Amino acid sequence: MENNNLSPFFVRLLGLRDPHAEGHSNHAAVLSVALAQKIGLSAAQIKTLEFAAQIHDIGKIAINDFIVNKPGKYTEAEYGMIKQHSTIGASLVKTLPVDPIVYLTILHHHENFDGTGYPHKIKGEQIPLEARILRIADTYDALISNRVYHPARTHEEARRVIYQEEQKFDKDLLKVFFNLYHTQAPL
Repeated sequence: MENNNLSPFFVRLLGLRDPHAEGHSNHAAVLSVALAQKIGLSAAQIKTLEFAAQIHDIGKIAINDFIVNKPGKYTEAEYGMIKQHSTIGASLVKTLPVDPIVYLTILHHHENFDGTGYPHKIKGEQIPLEARILRIADTYDALISNRVYHPARTHEEARRVIYQEEQKFDKDLLKVFFNLYHTQAPL
């Protein structure tokens, strides 16, 4: 089954639950692809990463709408539920006839380079390269986008926020990402 045939369905499905999901998924994919191209991934790797990025939040379809679209801070219990989206999404995708890296990228896109992320608290190069790329693109797009819980930040504000927590990201990839976008991302 061709990934490109699946992604519009999954992105639209998620968009029915979360009004920001379609734009976010597509932007995260564009940013991921640009970074992947810059570091020299193969065309096949880029295509797989693009698909994973487009559907990385698919697990949110199983999370209560109230929580997904909550305008304020999450309670500890709500945050625990939100954190399940990467595991749920990966388990959904694992049933499809797609490259296993799609499953791994979705599963690990919230792992932090310093080992403080979720769901498995793996760190460094234990995190698949594609997931490390998506971690940067996902975070950046979330920061520069209007969300129910915060207004969009400028490129420079997003850059500052990310560098304040740079231990969470692959520093080499982060440097390449921000060298690509000196003043703003291509959205």
